Amino acid sequence: MANPTELTLGSSFTVRGSVGEGSAPLSGQTLTLEASPYPYKAWQPAGTGVSAADGNFQIAVPALQGNERLRVLDTTVAGVSSPTIDLLVDPRVALAAASLGPGRTRLSARIAHLSGVSSPPTAARWYVATRGSDTYHLAATTETHELPGAVTYASAIVDPPAKRFTYRVCLNPPWEAAMGPAASHGACPPQGFHLPAAAKSSAGAPRAHAAFEFGGEARGTPLAPFPSAAAIASARSFLAARAGRTSLAVLDSAGHLSGLHLREHFQTASVVKVMFLTAYLQMLEAHHRGLSASDRALLFPMIHESNNDDASAVLAAVGGAAVARVAREAGMRDYAPGVGWWAFSQTSAQDQASFMMQLAHLIPARFYGYARYLMATIEAEQSWGFPPVARPRWNVFFKTGALPSEGLFNEVALLEKGPLRFTVAVFTDGDPSMAYGEQTIEGVAERLLVGS
Repeated sequence: MANPTELTLGSSFTVRGSVGEGSAPLSGQTLTLEASPYPYKAWQPAGTGVSAADGNFQIAVPALQGNERLRVLDTTVAGVSSPTIDLLVDPRVALAAASLGPGRTRLSARIAHLSGVSSPPTAARWYVATRGSDTYHLAATTETHELPGAVTYASAIVDPPAKRFTYRVCLNPPWEAAMGPAASHGACPPQGFHLPAAAKSSAGAPRAHAAFEFGGEARGTPLAPFPSAAAIASARSFLAARAGRTSLAVLDSAGHLSGLHLREHFQTASVVKVMFLTAYLQMLEAHHRGLSASDRALLFPMIHESNNDDASAVLAAVGGAAVARVAREAGMRDYAPGVGWWAFSQTSAQDQASFMMQLAHLIPARFYGYARYLMATIEAEQSWGFPPVARPRWNVFFKTGALPSEGLFNEVALLEKGPLRFTVAVFTDGDPSMAYGEQTIEGVAERLLVGS
């Protein structure tokens, strides 16, 4: 047997056993330990030993860098070998946390792994929970990079959910197949998760989900949720008094959802173009493609000037099933594709506020900066509602939509200022004029951002 059968990178281990014929021990047998490292294509000598008078033996083996299979050969008797032993080697992990002031705690992970393998950047997802809670929510998605000595490094700055909290970091590194149990090779949770009690007992081991996942504890100073409850109540009252049919969803900086008629269905108009953008960038990632000039020639006008022909071309390229997949990945409950025209797609304010908060992990990491650029540089004619109220104090990533013939005017937005980050979706229809619809959404913005 190997002792232990699962160990951490750099740890030593010993193979122990006995040699006998029937019930009689065999002493003085020359033994060879062979190892086959992942992907288990060949056997090579890893150590030798000799059985003692009672037939027992032990063979010390140098620390290994990745998963291996072992067997012991009795070289004194040809053709005699032990059963194969699977030895699992987990990466060595160092976690750290440092409070940087109100609303800012830096979390970091250094993960020493198998050397000699290519390790390009990959997404690291960070989840937080108040201390004692079993429920974790996604707080950040960042990109890893490699340090000298085969070490994958990831870090994130999060708004702590409480003064004392726990966190988990989850990733699928390129070297994952060569380390740890096969059950640890899979996807990280897209939004959050409930951590079973059994997983808590080994916070540093990749066991809670089908991916490499590690966890620790941290301290910090949480910010008060923004917008405040009073500001949201003011916006809700204002919107309820406006003409036509209205809906509001706010996902505040603490992740709390509130608003007015949260799940009432509205036609999306052009706000669905952010979903088209997400599906297109996911398609590029799936085909291992970067952004070409032709890609940019479609995506830029679709968002920057809200060009409908380019939106139709993007939808044709990705297909309706890809947009529906984005909706499922975002946890939307009220999305339905448009009948006759994509602008007639159905959605709700709750779906869209949640979707905007998840853009960082729905959009592949290497394209996220481009997506933010598109949504932050929309032309002036399309930049009504939140942008003129929030700028320059806030960074605004948004999309407006309008069907003037139906008096329908919509806006979805992600707003960031320092550590503060929240999303909002406002939907209206039956407005008497476009100016009235724009003033309605600006009025909501003024009330949510009061004092900021």
